Amino acid sequence: MADGRTDRTVEGPALADVLRRLVDTPPDVLDHPAVAAAALVGDTADLLAGDGTVGLVRGERRGAVDALCTFEPYAALAGTVCWLVRDAHLHAVPAFRAAATPDALVRLVEQLVPTLALLRTAEAWLHVPAAREELARAVLRELGLRPAGESPEVAQDRWAAVSTAEQRRIAREMAEEARRAEQLARELAEKRAKEAAAQYANY
Repeated sequence: MADGRTDRTVEGPALADVLRRLVDTPPDVLDHPAVAAAALVGDTADLLAGDGTVGLVRGERRGAVDALCTFEPYAALAGTVCWLVRDAHLHAVPAFRAAATPDALVRLVEQLVPTLALLRTAEAWLHVPAAREELARAVLRELGLRPAGESPEVAQDRWAAVSTAEQRRIAREMAEEARRAEQLARELAEKRAKEAAAQYANY
């Protein structure tokens, strides 16, 4: 089953290549993230522009990135995202190179990073295999990509299987359905009891 976002995706790099890059994330990205993360976002945006541009992220956008990176969990994930999208091997895939623009990077940092930081630490995102796959797929989805060799339907099914937010949503829906079923059963039981009492009163 595919949602609208997955329908609009195109094939990107192999999932194994994205996971390998995440596994290779340098320790210093996590050790002292707040000091350098905002500068790394700016440098990465300049790199992605590919035309020698310097200081592409400036003004209000730079201020927003700087403010976000003062919060260490956000900074650690922002640095991790920068490390991922800078990978030359991933850029050898034309779809990834086209999707990983400076604007896309800023969007990842401003929108995806805070969402992921609420779910687990940057260390957990990198060191827990299931979380690492979720992070890889989350970044690809935000870039409008899906792993190479996966159809939109397969990519969506795999995302639903690893997404913490999706699993929590499904759990909430299941709990709500169970509550409604229990309420309906209780109402039916009360109705039958009243009908039985009415029939007994007529004897």
